[in-house]
Amino acid sequence: MMRSASTGRSKRLSPPTPHAFTLIELLVVIAIIAILAALLLPALARAKSKAEGIFCLNNLKQQSLSFNMYNSDNAKFAYNPGGYVYGTNNWCNGVLDWTQGSGSMPGETVPPNLNTNYLKNAALGAYNAKNIGVYKCPADRIPSAIGPRVRSISMNGFVGGTAERDVYDYTAYHMYLKESDLTRPGPAMTWVFLDEHPDSINDWLFGLHMPPVTLWPQAASWDDMPASYHNGACGFSFADGHCEIHKWLDQNSKPAILKQTTAASSGLTSPKDSPWVVARTSAPL
Repeated sequence: MMRSASTGRSKRLSPPTPHAFTLIELLVVIAIIAILAALLLPALARAKSKAEGIFCLNNLKQQSLSFNMYNSDNAKFAYNPGGYVYGTNNWCNGVLDWTQGSGSMPGETVPPNLNTNYLKNAALGAYNAKNIGVYKCPADRIPSAIGPRVRSISMNGFVGGTAERDVYDYTAYHMYLKESDLTRPGPAMTWVFLDEHPDSINDWLFGLHMPPVTLWPQAASWDDMPASYHNGACGFSFADGHCEIHKWLDQNSKPAILKQTTAASSGLTSPKDSPWVVARTSAPL
């Protein structure tokens, strides 16, 4: 009797046999994980892009402060000649491309694509503590043939220089060489720095084919091309110090990156976007 009771008790306390997943159940679990990943990954990508946009705005804000401090000390804006004219009074130097860059200042042996001296030793370097990070958008991650380029921003061709007037004969438009020149469209409506498309960036000046003054501020064609790093949007800083991310509406404003110098700036027109830029670039006299 005792043996029988012991045997019965032993059987009742035995652990149940584990039940393995069937192939169908395993496939269902995998499908659920795939669906969750498909739902989450775009949201994570948007969150990353938004974070980069905030970082970009911070860089532009720091550069904007440098620009305005230089103006306060010198009663004029940092020089922005463009046209491959190097000089220590320029807001920056260094002509970029997808190979190693072109041109150089006396004594410089590091290619322009990698040469931080062209940023640190230029006019704004002393005003941003020679922080080279403020010259580049964090979303610009495609390197040149010799490594990541040091700059992704350019300055409005009508600010700090006369190259736009000289090259394109825009004698009917305002040029902004000092703060008192910012009469139209005004400091809050005049952009100074933007992120330039990586196929378009070369010298430090951003050019725009402005329309005849009778059509201002209607559509114009691009000379250089703005970037669209932030979900089809571009970072801008303005003369009053504020910065913003502007969303492009026209597909021509956000061409693919081809790693071909000037490929993005071949006279494209963006009827939905360029009037916004034209109205904030300069104004008729």
